[in-house]
Amino acid sequence: MPSTIDADSVNAGSSGVVPYATMATASRAVTEAIAPAVLVAALATGHTAAEGAIILAGVTGLAAVGGPFIGAALDRVRHPGRVVSIAIIVLAAGVGLLAWLMPHAPLWVLLIIASIGGIAQPALTGGLSSQLPSLVRPNQLTRAYGIDAATYNIGAIAGPPLAAASVIIGPVGPLVFTFSLLVIALAVRPFVPFPTRSEPGIRHSLVRDVTTGFKGLFSTPSLAGATLINTIGFVGQAGFLVGVPLLVLAQQESLAHTGWVFGASAIGGVMSSAWITYRPLKNLDRIIVVTTIIVGLALLTLTFSPSFLVTLCTAFVIGLADGPLLAATFAVRSREAAPEIRSVVFTTGASIKTSLYALAAAALGAVSGHGVGFVFGIGALLQVVALLSATITMSKMSSAQSS
Repeated sequence: MPSTIDADSVNAGSSGVVPYATMATASRAVTEAIAPAVLVAALATGHTAAEGAIILAGVTGLAAVGGPFIGAALDRVRHPGRVVSIAIIVLAAGVGLLAWLMPHAPLWVLLIIASIGGIAQPALTGGLSSQLPSLVRPNQLTRAYGIDAATYNIGAIAGPPLAAASVIIGPVGPLVFTFSLLVIALAVRPFVPFPTRSEPGIRHSLVRDVTTGFKGLFSTPSLAGATLINTIGFVGQAGFLVGVPLLVLAQQESLAHTGWVFGASAIGGVMSSAWITYRPLKNLDRIIVVTTIIVGLALLTLTFSPSFLVTLCTAFVIGLADGPLLAATFAVRSREAAPEIRSVVFTTGASIKTSLYALAAAALGAVSGHGVGFVFGIGALLQVVALLSATITMSKMSSAQSS
């Protein structure tokens, strides 16, 4: 039988959204800021851009590998909040050591430190989101996921520019800034009423739990559809990341306004996520489909964008769609995944899409010579692929279940 959660923990958790949002915002700002922090600090301390990219690959590489295992740990332990605390400490130790050693340590040492710290990242993204059903009452969950989606967008707005700007305090200033955010997250963690499981439940091997988590992503037609749309669609949004600087350069003859476009998208996400906290989402599966269509049409619009103003407004629309898309995906995972594998489903889903997004960004960068319209076009096409693959998969699964 699966483990249970103390009733008192859940009741206490219904008032834990504010500290959770505070901790989650600081944590998501770290996950957004760590890439520019590592790259800027590497360059500022005399490393080459290639060496900075290698260190960054260490941070992100094992994060993808560690995600399913962290999720399984969150599902297995009696005190999941302790796993979150350990993850914050591990990542903070990695960032702190990088700040200390970046100016003079050999590349292989920095790579090892970055890789060990990176393992903890999934606990601060999908791992945190997976714990929300234990922190709020069921009728508050959709609204809570709207708040959770907003923490990602706020982190995306504040984290990267502040990390890059922190180089003004010294060559490793960006890493010091990132470390400070982790200290804030760790300080707030005790105020988040994570649940305590009253029964240990049946213990399977960790590998079995991880495998079950992968299967859990496709355990029901609704969850399979949400997984495919969210994963493939997110991969398609790599076209936005790669294409925006090229489009802005063509329209403005300068990269200086690129941040405005990414900022417009993030602000759109914050606004739509804030709206969800007042008007909880209904018809979650339909919202995932509709918002994916909007993203696809927006990417298609960017292929023909005639001016910077149109580009800015279109980016804002993508952000508006991303807020409910992310919140609805989280809510479907929470609704469909069995409680005993919920965390591993969340962290595995996050790890898969993050890894594929990074690969897609690299691939689209390699073919960007074909033109910015080609890059955005591929992104739009992948939204169509996401919807078609989800429709076909859900139809087959429904037919199999009814036969």
